[in-house]
Amino acid sequence: MPQPDWIEKLTGKFISWFSRKEVKTPLSFFFRVVGAIVLITVVAMWLCDPQQRITIFEITVAVLLLMVIGVGVFAWVRPKHLVYGETGHRAEFRLAMGTETQELEAVEVANMTGTSNPKALLGQGENS
Repeated sequence: MPQPDWIEKLTGKFISWFSRKEVKTPLSFFFRVVGAIVLITVVAMWLCDPQQRITIFEITVAVLLLMVIGVGVFAWVRPKHLVYGETGHRAEFRLAMGTETQELEAVEVANMTGTSNPKALLGQGENS
């Protein structure tokens, strides 16, 4: 039996919400988890008995408060790691791992000659 068009759009948006390509950092993970918790809570409150709704709400508030406290402690102790993804860590530790031979000073970078990107000048940019 074919599904109505709105169900396919809704499930597609729901799946893409969890599988979007984005920067993979702890902060983006926490934002994603908070959205999932709220969604699960709304569905659980809609499907459960009316006597259990306050218990589900209290549990959700407690979980969200624990997450806020955990992220707050994490941000206080290691704020850089909260927004750092894999690319940032790799770039920072190239010198320590021996894959980068020299670190450029700000003066050296300022004195470097610039080059233009021919694709960007022709209007092709990153689309090609």
